[in-house]
Amino acid sequence: MVTITVLLILSGILVGFINTLSAGGTTVSIALYLAMGIPPQATNAINRVGVLFQNGFASLVFYRKHAVNYKHVLLYALPVMIGAFIGSMTAVKIDEKVFNICFAAVLLIMIVFLCTDRKTDSRQERPFTLQNYFKSFFLFMAAGFYGGFVQAGTGFLLIAVIGSWWGYDLVKTTAAKNTVMFCYTVVAMAVFLLRGGVELRYWLYALIHSAGNVIGSYIATRYALKKGNKFVKIIIICVIIMTALNLLGILDFKIFFKKFIN
Repeated sequence: MVTITVLLILSGILVGFINTLSAGGTTVSIALYLAMGIPPQATNAINRVGVLFQNGFASLVFYRKHAVNYKHVLLYALPVMIGAFIGSMTAVKIDEKVFNICFAAVLLIMIVFLCTDRKTDSRQERPFTLQNYFKSFFLFMAAGFYGGFVQAGTGFLLIAVIGSWWGYDLVKTTAAKNTVMFCYTVVAMAVFLLRGGVELRYWLYALIHSAGNVIGSYIATRYALKKGNKFVKIIIICVIIMTALNLLGILDFKIFFKKFIN
């Protein structure tokens, strides 16, 4: 139990750091939970706990620093929450091949976004209007559906959508992404909790893991605010490469964690 607790906290710090600045860190969480023998369906449920805590904490830090207009962010979070509710209600055990295809598609969108957006510091932000809001309503709802259904990789999708649609630089995009993810995760978590079927000890593992998530999130927000867009972009690119290697089977986090557990 001591080894598992240490693994949960240390991996949580890594995941919290990655997810706050970028996305894809939940692939590490998923690998750890599966290596511990937790069923995929339960893993899909408890994986939301760390996401909830780390994004909630990061949102609070960014909010105190006035990183972004949170009135607008919360309005855009509404369609994401609707999508998350529908996605969570329809979530089932996903075939690994299908999951990899979905995740790879999100990565492709993210890579295109990074390659084409070369002037993030000087680009013009899109003004908030009701017309712009309703134009993007279903786009954000689709992102929420994906997040409620799968979770892993949702941050990549939101970074691409928020950055390209709102015209935010990467620091503002990161701040907005964390708030939107916190809002939709509240909805997704409520659905999974009401469904039941997940053993209490699995939720306990998730809470221990989330303690590390908060620590990692704290470190990440401090660095993001100090280092700026270039630092955030480097982290995102590194995570994309790491995630792609995991999808291709070159890196297998599950095997890595099993060495310590067994």
